[in-house]
Order: sequence, then structure tokens, then C-alpha cells
Amino acid sequence: MGNVPSEEANASNPISSKSSPPGSGGNPNAGVSSSQQQYPPPPSQFNSSAAPPPFNAQQEEGMEVDPPMPPESDETVPTVFRWEHGGRQVFITGTFNGWSKQIPMHRSGNDFTYIHGLKKGKHAFKFIVDDEWRFAPDQPTVADIEGRINNFIDVTGFTPFHGDDNFESRTLGDSVDVLEESKDKESWSQNIPGVDEYTKEPHPLPPHLRHIILNKAPSLTDTASLPTPQHVALNHLYCTAIKDNMMVLGVTVRFKGKFVTNVYYSPCS
Repeated sequence: MGNVPSEEANASNPISSKSSPPGSGGNPNAGVSSSQQQYPPPPSQFNSSAAPPPFNAQQEEGMEVDPPMPPESDETVPTVFRWEHGGRQVFITGTFNGWSKQIPMHRSGNDFTYIHGLKKGKHAFKFIVDDEWRFAPDQPTVADIEGRINNFIDVTGFTPFHGDDNFESRTLGDSVDVLEESKDKESWSQNIPGVDEYTKEPHPLPPHLRHIILNKAPSLTDTASLPTPQHVALNHLYCTAIKDNMMVLGVTVRFKGKFVTNVYYSPCS
């Protein structure tokens, strides 16, 4: 009879005697420090089984994700993923890891890269730039039935390069035979070319130096300005043949945006 002590009441209900951790407020994630959250939380379509992932098998016609290859096949295609649209931190995820992990990309200036070995087939992927889901507009894209846009890549027809399998078995004689065959296709000889081919006299005057002011007749309409000379004719001293016991010298110089030609007349006697 009488009131039951509080200790006995708590003992009869062990659940009610347990108190929540400090600062929890009923939130199970409140006790997790911010340093442990390395990646931005994915949207609901990555966590919930009811909602499909951003890229699933129900795609547009002609764009279906290939089923994964058997585990015994370890042939992969080294693929470089690039993000060239800025950002402080960029992560990548896709069908190659089941949309289960956000992988940090390596930064070089304003570009981010990541190399991953992909199974042969079609793969969809997406970037997380500063906690925001993004797709690269300069790379192939595809939209699923819910309108979500992802990037995709097709490495189905990739053929690895194995080099020349017979390279190690070749001998020095085989290399000489190949060299002889290449020589036969070209014209080789030990004959000395004719003298006329390399002893021709050069032109007495280069062609671009013939069109100078001293070789042109004076203009009868406009004597205030002269035609613009070629740049190769500048700073050269020209002279004409002696005529009427008079030698004519001319030189053209450049002063900022203008050309100045000086003509000197000198008597020979």
C-alpha cells in the first residue's frame, strides 16, 4: 500500500530507465562527428530499394546497361574520367561500383581526373561537385525514364594493343631484308649529278628588289604621296645607271607608321 519508490518503478521498466546519449535529441546520426562524413549524402534513389538508381536497366530504347561480366573474366579497360568544369571537391560514382561509393577525383589546376578499369560494356556515371550532383555537358549523356540525366561511356568494342607478337623472334637478317626492300622502292644512286644542275648562275638581282621607287616612272596625277614600299626594300641604298653625267641614289626608311624616301642626285664630274 502507498506510493511505489521511483527506483522500483524504473527497475520494472528497464527501457524507460535508459536515457538517450547527450546531444542526440532522438537523432541516431547526431553522435557522428562531421569529420566522419567524408562524402556528401547520396539522394534517396541510391539508398532506397523502392526508388531506382539514377541509371537503371529501364533506359531509353537502344541504351541498356549490359549485365556484368562473369567473375572469372578479369579483362578490364583502363578508362580516364574527366571533369573540366571547376569546383573545390569532385567525386565520381556510377554503375561500375553499383552507385555504392563516391570516389574522390584527382585535381590538377581546375581539372579533375580519375582512372578506373571498366568491364567491357556500357557504363553510366555521375559527378558530385561541391555536394551537388552534376553531369558533364561535354560528354555523352542519357536520360532514364524518370528524367534523370547521367553521363555514359561505351567500352564494348575496345581492343587492347599487344604490339608485334613476332618482334622478339625476329633476327638481324630480317631487319636488313626490310631495309633493302625500302631502298628498292626509292630512287638511290651513286652517280654524281650533272654540272649544270648545281652551277647555274644566280639572278643578278633578287626579284623582290626590282620594284623600287627609282625604277618606277613618276606619277603625273599625285606627286605628294608614293606607293607603300615592300618591307624588304627598306634601309637599302639604291643607285641608277649614270645618265646625262648624273648619278641618282635613293633610300627608304620607316618612321613609326610612315615611310620616307630620300633621293639624292650627284653629278659624276
